[in-house]
Amino acid sequence: SNYKNLNIRDIRNYPITKAKRNIKKIAKLSRDERSELDEYMSVVFREVKAARKLRGQSGDPNRSQLLQEAISLFASTITVSDELVKILVLDEADALDNNMQQALRRTMEIYSDATRFIFITPSLSGWHPAIISRCLVVKFRAGSKKVLRDLVQDIADKENVEIDESGLNAISRESNGDFRRAINLLQVSGSTGMLVNEDVVYEYSETPLVSEVREIVSLSLAGKFIRARQKLRSLLALERYSPQKVILAIQAEFVNRPLENNVTSKALKRIAEIDFRMTQARNPFIQLEALLASLGNLDSEEMD
Repeated sequence: SNYKNLNIRDIRNYPITKAKRNIKKIAKLSRDERSELDEYMSVVFREVKAARKLRGQSGDPNRSQLLQEAISLFASTITVSDELVKILVLDEADALDNNMQQALRRTMEIYSDATRFIFITPSLSGWHPAIISRCLVVKFRAGSKKVLRDLVQDIADKENVEIDESGLNAISRESNGDFRRAINLLQVSGSTGMLVNEDVVYEYSETPLVSEVREIVSLSLAGKFIRARQKLRSLLALERYSPQKVILAIQAEFVNRPLENNVTSKALKRIAEIDFRMTQARNPFIQLEALLASLGNLDSEEMD
């Protein structure tokens, strides 16, 4: 194929344990249980693993390496049709950090004769000037909530997806004027065949990281530190999430939780302290452990 659409956040949040599955194992699953991304990430994982082995490196690749290979793998392959130029669309490209943008710039330069890159991003903030200078910038205004709701309702009617008022409101809030995200939320929420309401939208709008962090925070607040610590270790060691992404997810969880103002302020203050310590410490896991341990004492005076 000379066209591919990759969602950067989907790849960054893709579980390492799922990427380890080989194609034969994935092929045994039904079409409802596997996706094109599952098959692609399995190939990407094997390519990165083989490249690391050639360099004498052991262990599994991290998420940044998988993301870089997911982009360069398609860009570097030879076209098999009369169309000599391939199109690679990177959706939610704002999720690329500075290091990944540097690697992307090199990839663009190496394969510019064979591949054209299209980046979809909500803003240019945080983008490296070297990449912006190589692109033609096309800006679209965010739509109003009414236009977005009407669009979602129209698509739902045409696709025979049953959605109620709470579902429309939830999609409108979660997408925040982003039409692409609104359509994606409707698609995944409507795939169940059930009524799309507020609960269904919120269930399917969660990433694996958000879901795991929510459980970690709940366990910590309930004083179940050992179980919370085990899940934290799994996120960092098995799923290879960076400590920075985990603490940002914890911060977002407290912002969205319906807690008393004094509890939320204490938690955010503690998170800020741990975030600063992580920049100075040699072992961020120990700092995150300390954060989880302190969350069980939010109501006590010790946190003041």
